Amino acid sequence: ILFLSYGPHPFHKALAEALNSENTEIISHKQNDLKKILLYLSNVLRRKFDEYNILLCEGNFLIPGLFKYLPLRSFKKKIINISADSNLYYLKINRIKPIKKYLMLKALRNIDLFICVGEMESILLKEIFPEAKFVVVYPFIEKERYDKLLNLPIKKEFNHNILFIGNGPDWYYKGLDILVRSFIEIKKIYKDTNLYVLGSWDKKIIEKFKFEGVNFCGFDDVCKYIEKSSLYLHLGRGEAFSISTLEALLGGLPAIVSEWTGAKEVIRGIREDFVVPLDLKKIVEKVLEYFSLSDREKMDLSLKAKEMGKRFEKSIVLNDFLYKVKNYLV
Repeated sequence: ILFLSYGPHPFHKALAEALNSENTEIISHKQNDLKKILLYLSNVLRRKFDEYNILLCEGNFLIPGLFKYLPLRSFKKKIINISADSNLYYLKINRIKPIKKYLMLKALRNIDLFICVGEMESILLKEIFPEAKFVVVYPFIEKERYDKLLNLPIKKEFNHNILFIGNGPDWYYKGLDILVRSFIEIKKIYKDTNLYVLGSWDKKIIEKFKFEGVNFCGFDDVCKYIEKSSLYLHLGRGEAFSISTLEALLGGLPAIVSEWTGAKEVIRGIREDFVVPLDLKKIVEKVLEYFSLSDREKMDLSLKAKEMGKRFEKSIVLNDFLYKVKNYLV
């Protein structure tokens, strides 16, 4: 198996390592489109490429998927794609330019197996490509962070601070705009509220969403901000399955998420109505409702959150993954 890494994301890298894949960055985000094509072609034409039966793609299926249409045996590898990005949702809502959309839909037909990270990705996939073969897997929290979060106590004291964890540059996908707009409305009621945004965002985006009480904190100690906050709010638009939501839960922080955040299937186990539509008024109403709960009710939700977060331990997740994909690797 040859892993055509794009980033790679630590979770996707772990999946590749579990399959004993060899890693290459020939079509990673570090290359421009033309260089990706040329590097892929040059590698396919090398004798060493014939040693691989399967290409494992980190969402970057477009080039190998399209070249599979060519009548050369070297291009006819089995392709497995890790689906955990904006592609399927953006295809659904037509947020992709027509030519690229056409090419992506053609390439999708040549994928032999989709590893859908979360149930929502599989639902989107079936809408776009009903004949697709797929397995549903779930991410894990890295062991060191898992242990730290697990050791955080159940919350007993509550404020009106809100936490969000996510990286740019795609603020639309992460729902950063509606998050900040919601916060502005919440701050009209709770003057002492703060929004902590952890993760990497460039200066233009930080300036775009600047507002009193909105704090872009960069990469910092997640545990510290979980302890400083009373709610995790994640309003993704097609985000497959945010590990950050799982981390917040394991730290004992209740979460409200959008209906287009894949982690909603976990949040429903805490409270069904903590999954909200991407509607400003309804988001604000739900956050205000949460803040109005008694400390006892919030403590119960904190306990439920922690129990849900415990499920996403690395060994459990990887064993489940290997069990599900083993029949596709022959």
